[in-house]
Amino acid sequence: MNISGVNNLIWLGSILAGGYLGYFLYDFKQNEGELMKYVDNQVYLDALQNNIVVPEIEELREYDFDVVKSVFHEMNWTGEPPKKPVVVEKPTEKPKPTQKKPVKDILTVMYMRAASFDPSSSQAHVLYKDPQINTVNGKTETLLIGDHLPKPHDTIVVKDITPKGVLFAFDNDAEREPELLRVPVVDDGLTIVEVGPDGEIKPPSLGGIGVVKEAPAYRPENTVLVRKDYYLIGTNDAAKFNTDYASIIAQVDHARHRDPVTRQYDGIEIKSVPSNSIAAAHGVKSGDVIKSINGQPVTSPQEAIQYAKNNSDKYKTWEIVIENKGVLRTVTYETPEE
Repeated sequence: MNISGVNNLIWLGSILAGGYLGYFLYDFKQNEGELMKYVDNQVYLDALQNNIVVPEIEELREYDFDVVKSVFHEMNWTGEPPKKPVVVEKPTEKPKPTQKKPVKDILTVMYMRAASFDPSSSQAHVLYKDPQINTVNGKTETLLIGDHLPKPHDTIVVKDITPKGVLFAFDNDAEREPELLRVPVVDDGLTIVEVGPDGEIKPPSLGGIGVVKEAPAYRPENTVLVRKDYYLIGTNDAAKFNTDYASIIAQVDHARHRDPVTRQYDGIEIKSVPSNSIAAAHGVKSGDVIKSINGQPVTSPQEAIQYAKNNSDKYKTWEIVIENKGVLRTVTYETPEE
């Protein structure tokens, strides 16, 4: 065989070996799962025969790098106990105290009239300083006992008007002391005069308005409503109550009232009141239920009459607690002084 034949034979063998190798790789790739399964099964069989515990193959897992960093890279390897984190406490905000504006900074009492014999006619004329207040009459207003100031100071009420001044109280602050404002004193050092042909003509001296200390007590003949739910009994009406109370009560349609829950008698129910009756003039209304007199519960007209008779010399002021449609109110009757 010549050299050329040998070379051709070598090339042919190489081609065949390469083809076989390619076929083997292709077949291995196609049957890779079955081969691996066979290898794994064989490994487990050998292990069982030799009492060898084969550890389970751990699956590859993905780990969060931030977790690995915090667990391993940022660990304290010095052996010292970890320091407790410093907790910065936020300062607690204290509630701001409500500013209590003095009444003298809200208004000025220009003039007043204190009628001790008839409190309902007492009044005070004021000038408001607060720019937030603007009434129908501008910056001035006449106040009576029981009136509230305009908003935003509507929690301030006129409690009393006395010769000493106007007493203001505060509805929303029971601990705050009432404030007394006096009428400002006007300096009379300067006097307006009229100049005539004969020189200046001074105005006649007028007496000042003061308090009459010896004024007689106010005793109206007929009952007067002094303020809301407060009556001053007239002398004529007082005499009728003492002598003819039975006919006065007969004018009013009334009955004993039962508590809707306990069904016990708990007052005197007024069913109807004639408009021109004495009871109507004293504020009695249809639907009223009289509950007590000066703290004494009453459940019948007889009880009320008997209690008034037994205590006529003891009390000059009578406070009647009345309920109407679930709302309680106290009506006060003051007997005139002798």
